[in-house]
Amino acid sequence: MDLKAIEVKLARATTLPILPNVASQLLRLTENPNANARDYERIISQDAAMAAKVLRTANSPYFGGHGQITTLQRALVQLGANTIRSICLTVAFQSALMNKPFSKRFRVVEFWKHSLAVASAAKVLAHIKRSPHAEEAFVAGLVHDIGKLALALFLPIEANRIYSLVELEKISDYEAEMQTLELTHQEIGLLAAERWSLPELYFAPISKHHTPLEDVFEIDPLTAFVHVGNALAYEMDLGFSPPGIWNSADPIVLDFLEIPEAQYEPIRLAIAKEIQVISKYIGLET
Repeated sequence: MDLKAIEVKLARATTLPILPNVASQLLRLTENPNANARDYERIISQDAAMAAKVLRTANSPYFGGHGQITTLQRALVQLGANTIRSICLTVAFQSALMNKPFSKRFRVVEFWKHSLAVASAAKVLAHIKRSPHAEEAFVAGLVHDIGKLALALFLPIEANRIYSLVELEKISDYEAEMQTLELTHQEIGLLAAERWSLPELYFAPISKHHTPLEDVFEIDPLTAFVHVGNALAYEMDLGFSPPGIWNSADPIVLDFLEIPEAQYEPIRLAIAKEIQVISKYIGLET
């Protein structure tokens, strides 16, 4: 099957079908340099459940609210628009995943755990590198595998074949995709990201998180955070392939990040803490 045939199937959905309208609007605000707190407040107010989650999170001791924040406006001041966006997308993504008719062999819970782990890892790595784009790294990690979602939603027969092959031959889903489709979720994910109008800064992490050095003159930092975050998630048994099937980080990308090997164990602990915090204060199941 070629990308053109897949594009025809993706054309059935003109917006990202895995996210509600509110979350899609928040993603698009990323590309608006003039967006302000009022813009975020206006969008979040459309969804009462999401607004309640934001207030609950802002009032948690972890974020410093201590039960004193009673409005979205104050929550935005307390947490900042970028953190608010990450919270909203996490809530929306997890909720939507549990209510979609995926192919039979698509393991929704495992996929969610992996997405959250990669998002948390990418954010931790961005903080360590003092990147100003830690929340963007979190979102990039959260959506890096949307190609797998597109497969499971729009090509369920092919997706079932892929996961059967994964179980039978004990190979990664990336390898099984190549054997089955001669394409991977990276190419399909990029096509979906373009079709569903995701912000362009997420294109590289989606389309190159397994192959960050392919066809590039310089390494994209967001892609590097997601690539290494993906490897760390597998090392922590939060992958999306059979146990023991890891996706190792490219040594060149590790050199690019310049993080000493001795720091990676504390990084894993920080990732575990980040996941625990998100789960507790946003009320998610992991």
